[in-house]
Amino acid sequence: MNDITHLPAHGQIMEFPRYAEGLLKNLMGQFQQTQTLNTTPKLHLLLHELLDTIFERKSIDNSFVTNDQAIQQAVTYIKQHFEAPLTRSFMANMTGFNESYFSSLFKKETGWNFAEYVNQIRIDQAKLMLLGTDDKLQDIALKTGFADGSYLGKTFNKYVHLSPSSFRKRKHTNRIVSIQFLGALLALGIQPLATTRELLQSSQLLHKRLPNIVEIESFDQIEAIHQLVPELIVAPTYFYNYPDIMKALEQIAPVLTIPWGQLDKLEEVRLLGTFLGRIQEAEDWITKLQQSAIKAKKIITPFLKSDTTAGIFELGHDNLWLIPYLSVRSAYTLFQLLGLRAPHSIQQEILQTGKHLKVKEQDLPLYAASHMFLIVPTDDTESFRAKLMQRSVWQQLVYEQGCQLHLLKLNEFWFDDGLSLELQLDVMVKLLTNQS
Repeated sequence: MNDITHLPAHGQIMEFPRYAEGLLKNLMGQFQQTQTLNTTPKLHLLLHELLDTIFERKSIDNSFVTNDQAIQQAVTYIKQHFEAPLTRSFMANMTGFNESYFSSLFKKETGWNFAEYVNQIRIDQAKLMLLGTDDKLQDIALKTGFADGSYLGKTFNKYVHLSPSSFRKRKHTNRIVSIQFLGALLALGIQPLATTRELLQSSQLLHKRLPNIVEIESFDQIEAIHQLVPELIVAPTYFYNYPDIMKALEQIAPVLTIPWGQLDKLEEVRLLGTFLGRIQEAEDWITKLQQSAIKAKKIITPFLKSDTTAGIFELGHDNLWLIPYLSVRSAYTLFQLLGLRAPHSIQQEILQTGKHLKVKEQDLPLYAASHMFLIVPTDDTESFRAKLMQRSVWQQLVYEQGCQLHLLKLNEFWFDDGLSLELQLDVMVKLLTNQS
């Protein structure tokens, strides 16, 4: 836990976004090469970009993310029972508050009025049904908690600024701004109009496949998105934490919210394919990926022993090592596509529980594998390896436990959806066969 006891009254601790870390290193490198600030205008530009990035993240961090357990319970219940009658009195009683206090606490914790939030959840579910089924509006209304099709239509117009029938016609659009799901959209043959700088910087393996994409500073750069005239904005469901931004984006184009980091990787592509009218494209890409995985297994088999194990670990800003479940960081590629076997500790504590685990560096020997893929926050992986090998725990892993360390760049493995899986598979095969 961060110690704030020695901070002045106006002080605060801020977490740097990952992109800011790279800017800071670049800035320091430039500074070391010069004697006076005035002789290098590039330093001014780098400093300006760094500060913009930090304060952009600070602005986002001030958005509503509820910490109150009772409100968390209410939000979860609403998401799971959106089709049922959901009154303020019922939810207040469920959480143990009177109606007035529940309303004010819900607004304070989430940034949404209670009725507004319930309607938003229901409308978003209606969007998915409009794109993913041929159901009539009346049937969709009854499945999403609205009294009838007429009431759904009026509410839909109010929130989405389109009629349900007009929204449904956007199913096959290519004019999509992507806030997440870059790799999945590319797998479907869709070239997104734009995405955020941080998302693009964290998807370096996809750069060659995105020759014309527009890079916007952040997802709250509303005017930049508006100028692109998108017909759909694809965003993760955690955008409910940013109500003002979500409402502003909805003024530009309908926002399609999809769960992030929760679905099976192939099902995620299938789901988007269904909503965007590209079911066949989704199936074709999945078949191609599965065929690539079969070929990859044949390639790596001669390089593996019968008792070979593998694990993937990511170094966080808190100096803890994340051991991810299948939903993130290419753990899916390692264990599902390549079919490698996890050490017993990882199998039991992560894969069987379906939960990520963070461990201290000194505890890594308990999770050691024959092949340890380490996702590190730098592009200079060999220099990072040298620093690791100066410490006793890594010497133990390599020299005593016989582990092979394969370092991966965070900016190539931060996201692992859709096409990213295909490209990451190739990187991991090359490392396992000593080709890089």
